[in-house]
Amino acid sequence: MAKSKRGGDPDGPPRPQVKPVVWAAAVLGVLALSLMAVAIPVNAAVLGMPVVLAFLLSTAQVGSIGIAFVRPLAAIAISCAALFLLALAAASDDPAAIWPVSVTTLIGQALLISALGVRWGWQTGLQCWFGGAVAANGAAVLVPHAVAAIPVVGNLFLFGAVTGGALGIALVVRQWRQISAQLVQERRLTSDEHAKRVIAEEKTRIARELHDVIAHSMSLISVQATTAQYRHPNLEPALVTEFDEMAAASRQALREMRSVLGVLRDDRSGGELLPQPGWARVPELIDSARRAGMDVTAHGEELLEDGAGSEIAGISAFRIVQEALSNVTRHAPGAPTEVQFTRSGGELTIVVRNGAPERVVSPVPGGGHGLVGMQERASVVGGSVHFGQLDGGGYEVRAVLPLHVGDDAREREVR
Repeated sequence: MAKSKRGGDPDGPPRPQVKPVVWAAAVLGVLALSLMAVAIPVNAAVLGMPVVLAFLLSTAQVGSIGIAFVRPLAAIAISCAALFLLALAAASDDPAAIWPVSVTTLIGQALLISALGVRWGWQTGLQCWFGGAVAANGAAVLVPHAVAAIPVVGNLFLFGAVTGGALGIALVVRQWRQISAQLVQERRLTSDEHAKRVIAEEKTRIARELHDVIAHSMSLISVQATTAQYRHPNLEPALVTEFDEMAAASRQALREMRSVLGVLRDDRSGGELLPQPGWARVPELIDSARRAGMDVTAHGEELLEDGAGSEIAGISAFRIVQEALSNVTRHAPGAPTEVQFTRSGGELTIVVRNGAPERVVSPVPGGGHGLVGMQERASVVGGSVHFGQLDGGGYEVRAVLPLHVGDDAREREVR
């Protein structure tokens, strides 16, 4: 009984999972700190800035990346101002210097635009790209410097191209995230709808079986009431009239039940018109599993003799054992299996427990009715089903069924 197919251990602690956005934020934080550690000495040693000024401006530009996740406009303003001031504070007179945008400044601006594009969308990312372009071009025009015009133009072109490419990649990532989120949502909705459909199908199947059980009893009432005057010829006329009314009422109830059942049945439900299995057939079910090659050991089968409880509870017990043994066949072939019946008061406990499979098997495609069906079967009679993984690779299904359906359970059946 593979964990992936049968729900795993419902009582086990959930495994913590780190969201992708947390990983992305951690990676971006490491990149930002690394960039600041490189930018400060580069701005101070290569571009000739005072160490304090290089520290403040580099920290402002890199820090804007963190601010971008909560205050995008403030991050844009700080970053663009820091970009302009970094170009203004560069004191190098080397004509071959990279100016007005240094390599570290370019990387910092690209990271900021990427963060804004992914977090806030194309409009905010475009604002940052445009603000950075204005700050860089403004510094090139307004600030006199020894660098020749052609290298400056090339530097500005490279700055615009790299940051624009970063914006494009960020928008692709954002769109991919939105599509992925939509797919996850659709899968969740599909899963929920599938679960509801499975429950509805199982309830419909249970309703048909309940009809067969109740129709049998109603038919007996009708026959006994109709033949009462012939079996007891000396009945008073008032009693004959009362029996006739009882027979008419039972026949009317049968007609109404059949009309309701006609809505539930479909063209494929002909086989379900057969007599429903009950207590007496549970040992036969276990014997058939043994003949099919399963290693099954049963205890307490004597508790099922002579009609252990109501017919409805017997059907539920049969179906639960049947599904549990089928799951062993599908998910743990060859595993030793134990079926145990114990009785306490007015309840019967059914335990189907298997060991680890002899070999690893691939999940068998199925409709997903197994565990849901067992739970619905138990709830109809006011019982419960618990299942979970065992230490050592085994699996256990434990059902507790009231032997006689109470009034509250009967009300649930009628509804």
